[in-house]
Formats: sequence, C-alpha cells, structure tokens
Amino acid sequence: MLFNKRTERYFIWVFFPLALLMPLFLAENTFFVSKLTSVMIFALFVMSLDYLVGRCGLITLGHAMFYGLGGYLFWMIAPEYEAVNFWVYTFYICTIAAAVALVIGFLVLRTSGIYMIMITLAFAQMAFYFFSDSIEFGGNDGLFIYVKPETSIFGLSFFDLDNPIHFYYLCLLSLFNTLVFFRVLIRSRFGRVVDAINENPGRTTALGYNIFMYRLMSYVIASALGAYAGYLFTLQYGFVNPSMMAWTTSGSALVMSILGGMGSIYGAILGTFAYEGLHYLLEHLTEYWMLFMGILIIAMVMIFKNGIAGYMEKLLEKRI
Repeated sequence: MLFNKRTERYFIWVFFPLALLMPLFLAENTFFVSKLTSVMIFALFVMSLDYLVGRCGLITLGHAMFYGLGGYLFWMIAPEYEAVNFWVYTFYICTIAAAVALVIGFLVLRTSGIYMIMITLAFAQMAFYFFSDSIEFGGNDGLFIYVKPETSIFGLSFFDLDNPIHFYYLCLLSLFNTLVFFRVLIRSRFGRVVDAINENPGRTTALGYNIFMYRLMSYVIASALGAYAGYLFTLQYGFVNPSMMAWTTSGSALVMSILGGMGSIYGAILGTFAYEGLHYLLEHLTEYWMLFMGILIIAMVMIFKNGIAGYMEKLLEKRI
C-alpha cells in the first residue's frame, strides 16, 4: 500500500476532497481562492525541503535560492509576449534547476552539519544579492510576467491560468502529485537507502552504497521541485523578485516543516496551513501579531514534539 499509515490516509481523504470543494464556496471571493492557492504553492516548496531535512538529514538554509530561480528561469527562457506551453516549460525549468543543483550539491555535500548550513546560506545570499543588484533582472523591484502559459496537450486545454479557479486546481493537482511522488520515492529502493543513510551513514557505506551520490540525487530532486514551486508562484502573481530567494523564506519553510512533523512529507502541508492560518488570523487581530505568532509557534513545537503529523499519528494509530 502506497500510504501505509492510517493517519496519512485519513489526511488525504479529508484534506483533498475539502480542497476540491472549497472553490465552490469561495467562487464569489477570489481573494481567498488566491490566498489558498499561494499556501498550496508554498506547501509544495516546504514538502521539497521537508524531504531534504527530514528524510535525508540535509539541513539547508539555501533552499529558497531554487524557489526564486524557478521564477527567474521562466523569465529568462520564455518569450516576453508569447504564450508558451506550461508543461514543456515546466520540464525546461525543472531540468535547468536540477543541473544547477547538481553543480551546487557537488560542492555543498562535501560538508555536513553547521558547515552545510553556512555554505548553502552563502550560495543563496550570493544569488539573492546578484539578482537584487542586477539592473538587467529588475533589481529589488523584480520582473513582470506579461503573458501566462497555455496548458494544451495534443490540442486540448485543461486549465486557463488567467482564471483563479483553474489555477487553484492546477496547484492542488501539483500538490497531490508531489505528495504521491515523494511517497513512491520513499518506498522505492532508492528511498530505503536514503533512509538508511540518514539513520546510519557508516553502516550504509560498509554495505557498499555510495552515500554521496544518493545524497546528491536527493538534493537535485528536492531542488528541482523547489524551483517548480517558485515557477507556480511567479505565474500566479505575474512577477518574480529577489525576496523569493531571501534566507527568511528558507527559514519560514523550515519552521513549517518542523511544525508539521519533519520527514512525514504530508506534515509539510499541515505545517504550512497551520502557520499561514495563524499568520492571517493574528495579523488581522492585532498590530503586535508577530509577538503572539512567535509565542504560539514556540508553544506548538513544545506541545507537538514530533510535529502536528506526529501528534495525530500518536492519537490515531494508538486507538485503532
């Protein structure tokens, strides 16, 4: 069975049907549709980071570099005033991002622990300041995307990306596919070796596995999916700017991963929605929302020691 935990199956059977129906109740309010779309996009990004940190043991503060890179790559390779094919350019962007990750990963994975955190942060900050100071790439103001791609396959178009509802369902489909992809990857031979490396790299090496190559491939996969999330964000709002690459973006994603339950993958979705829900609620209640946000996050991390997903598994798996 692909989803072997009852908690995970319950989550899928509750979350995704609710998400499918949500636009029916929010059709008159495009703001909330767009807000939920943004949260799903960022949940996809957090899932890619959660796989790196929780399943591979590779802690990075530079993952946001690929989030921003996804948007900038689209601006670089797509014609400015011509609608390109979404699926083709998804392949292009993920492939180029994977190639960049292969080079960077070859360097950063020579380190570990605090040193890896520092070097990934350094790469991300270099990219951030490069795009921030570059006039050609719009500097701090970023760049605008004037024409969104079309989504036809063999002449059949399934989504109109200018329609917020259609874009919402595209992002929901992407979120579900990413969750399934990671679950298949984790249960594969490759995923089992990665888990073994995370648990005991010395013993895994003794068994004859090249742990550097497995970590590098994991880094490439997660980075390509991070770039895909950034590509979706750029298409939703029609612009890309350097703030997408800021270390605070990686930091926020890491907090969401911890909050949801590191390594559970579906916990990344829970953590993102919990974090963004608290953010939206508190900022509309008080101007001191950041203080209360910090207090609540600390409290939740202390109460849910294995994240929200871990707490749910503790309750549900025990009872059934």
